Amino acid sequence: MKIFNITKISKTVVIAAAAGAVLSFASCTSTQPIADDMSAQELIQNGQSSFETGNYKMSLRYFNAVVERYSDNLAVCIEAKYEIAHLYMKKKMYSSAVPVFEEICEIYKNVTPGVLPAAYEKLSQLELAKLTPEQLSKAHADMAKKQH
Repeated sequence: MKIFNITKISKTVVIAAAAGAVLSFASCTSTQPIADDMSAQELIQNGQSSFETGNYKMSLRYFNAVVERYSDNLAVCIEAKYEIAHLYMKKKMYSSAVPVFEEICEIYKNVTPGVLPAAYEKLSQLELAKLTPEQLSKAHADMAKKQH
């Protein structure tokens, strides 16, 4: 089994996601603290609930908390990253969604089949397939600009 260091791969994605989140959700004022003792599944559930009520800033905070607090658990990190990218897709923030979906697909290429739930790879592929070639090109161009 290959050992996968999510921290190294997601460095660029985290920077891009953080920049997008700050710019996109700056007008939201929710600063509700997230309890330190919440499990990964509680954080994900709260993130989904926040998303459903339109509190996208709080939703992102919950999902990012999973990635930060449970970085040693690749399965829950994949789930949280999928939720982050899904939120960006719903908000039509393709330049933020694409690198996360692509990162998820790349992670699956580097782990032994069956180690991670297959659903998030397939869902990520389906989300990427929804984008037009122009949307993908623009997202990749935006990603290249952010790296320079």
